[in-house]
Amino acid sequence: MCQHRITIVMKLENIGAIKQFILPDKWSEQRAGAGLGVRWEKIFAPDDWQGVEIIVSYRGVPLDEASRKVLSFLMKQGERDELTAEEILALRTAMGVATIGDNQYTNPHPPESIDGPVFNLESIGVKPIAARMVLYVEGRLRNRRRHAGITYQAGSEGKIVEELFLQVPDDEAWLKYRPMFDVVLQSIVWR
Repeated sequence: MCQHRITIVMKLENIGAIKQFILPDKWSEQRAGAGLGVRWEKIFAPDDWQGVEIIVSYRGVPLDEASRKVLSFLMKQGERDELTAEEILALRTAMGVATIGDNQYTNPHPPESIDGPVFNLESIGVKPIAARMVLYVEGRLRNRRRHAGITYQAGSEGKIVEELFLQVPDDEAWLKYRPMFDVVLQSIVWR
């Protein structure tokens, strides 16, 4: 396996449910995403950007009770490398109905059709990050961008869902930045 030397220097604090996490040298906040109502996102990228982003976001809408219960139940079950098709379907709202929740398990239309899924889900599981269980997803968006990210419950009732994810434009950037994203995830300290 390829070894990457990563210099970590940028510590970010108090972003949603995250008390802190650390980004590599020569990364900075590019912009705060559009905020409609209570929706927010913070976008970070390397100084030479090239379409690589780490985004922390909250969609601004709490989960419905059924989706909260499904997500909470799965998090309590502990670490799992794979989820069933039924579990993925039940997580559609928690993953985001217009993003990674619109995938080949939740959308029956052919991928190449205009109504086809916007996300091709390659892997999904539950894993611990700093002693908190999170939903971990990898895949590819319809625009061919690669995606790796975590979805986690925030707030005392678990109705708030936030995401932290890496998006890159191509396989070359994936090979370069994907190992660095694991380091970022392991640096998380929760509030």
